[in-house]
Amino acid sequence: MDIRVRFFATLRDAAGQDESWLALEPGARGVDAKATLAARHPRLAGLIGSARLAVNREYRPWETPLRDGDELGLIPPVSGG
Repeated sequence: MDIRVRFFATLRDAAGQDESWLALEPGARGVDAKATLAARHPRLAGLIGSARLAVNREYRPWETPLRDGDELGLIPPVSGG
């Protein structure tokens, strides 16, 4: 199945791109996408563990099952004041 991944802020800088496509096995979950992305983009490996996952623009746990055509958003932690 094909999954679109969008990177935001520091994760975009680490990946060196705004978005990517992943081909994952049927039944894959968010954690599988995370592992694949960390292997593909070594600079992401240290950052992705604290990132939030959005599936089709809704925050979801990393254990969420994925479906063909899903859009993942990887959002780093933010702070402000």
